Amino acid sequence: MLTEFLGWLEQTAISSAIRQSDWAVMALEAIHLLGLVLLGGAAVIVSLRRTGIPMRILVRELRPLALTGLALMVGSGTLIALSMPFKYYDNTAFQWKMVLLAGSLIVTYQLSRRPSRVLALLSLFLWLSVGFSGRLIGFL
Repeated sequence: MLTEFLGWLEQTAISSAIRQSDWAVMALEAIHLLGLVLLGGAAVIVSLRRTGIPMRILVRELRPLALTGLALMVGSGTLIALSMPFKYYDNTAFQWKMVLLAGSLIVTYQLSRRPSRVLALLSLFLWLSVGFSGRLIGFL
């Protein structure tokens, strides 16, 4: 019964259109990742904030976690790029990701020194752009 239903789903116009498109899966995966980041990030922030820890202390306590994440990202990303250096060097999405990553790190550092709503929004935009451009790498 389930296999018949899945077979029917696979034959629908929308399934065929997505499967045959050069960009639909990439766009849907990027939207899916954005949803995960927004939902997961919001859940973490709300949960941590509900512990009663003042925001200033919360930011200070999260710094080691953020630095660990950065180290993991840089280390694993370097190894991934080393696996196919010409592919990544020539990939426009990878080049944009590196520029956006540098900008994200600079803005995040500035935000930690000088809290500002504008810097916070810029930081969110840049980090989401890093994730989005990273997803594009495999499709360009």
